[in-house]
Amino acid sequence: MKAFVYILISSFMLISVPSPMKAEKAPLIFSVKSFPGEEGSQIRLVLYNNSEGDKKITFPTSQMFDFTIKNKEGKVVYRYSQGKSFLQAFQTLTLKKGETKIWKETWDYKHEGKRVAKGQYTIEALLMGEDMSGFDHPLRAEDSFTVPDENPSFRGVKVLEVKGRVSINGQARVSDGSFYYSVEDGHRVLLKETLFKVNKEAPNWTDFSIILPELSGSAEKVFISLYERDKGDGKILHRYVISIP
Repeated sequence: MKAFVYILISSFMLISVPSPMKAEKAPLIFSVKSFPGEEGSQIRLVLYNNSEGDKKITFPTSQMFDFTIKNKEGKVVYRYSQGKSFLQAFQTLTLKKGETKIWKETWDYKHEGKRVAKGQYTIEALLMGEDMSGFDHPLRAEDSFTVPDENPSFRGVKVLEVKGRVSINGQARVSDGSFYYSVEDGHRVLLKETLFKVNKEAPNWTDFSIILPELSGSAEKVFISLYERDKGDGKILHRYVISIP
């Protein structure tokens, strides 16, 4: 009988124990993401209103964020705010429930005028505003990315679109004064390999401009690849990839 009563009481205690409280969700979510390319990285900073109502974030100046980029030794190689001027007046950003604010910046892999070494880098971002009803301290975010080797054959490549036509402009330093290019969307080849001749061959850098034919039939993001081929086995060398808007 005592055993039965003990089991009954124990069962009641187990049933009666209150469930853990749900963790309170953050009213604002701040994040940063790096998208490294051949000659620079796009930095995307995102602020999301995760609360049940509108949020007003107040900034003491027109600077809404800052970020630093550090190498693997922890040395700062880039600071967004360095050398910039900001309006010294309060600014307010209003985000509706579920709304997102996105800022986009770029870093050209340069430190004191020279390209940094390839390797792992860390970006540390800081939101400069405060929302006294939700938080009274700066929000922080972090991301890491890899800076690639500098391409020895192509540099300063830009994509321009004028009146529906896309042109690829840049500089090349290629053997035999020629290189190849092709266009694809990651699944299909939209423009097959094409030979392109430039005015000078390596070791000289020379300007080039490619006007692409009209590309159709793809809803995916499109990329152009510039590259050389080995004279012996035909292997692709020094591939340079850039997206087409």
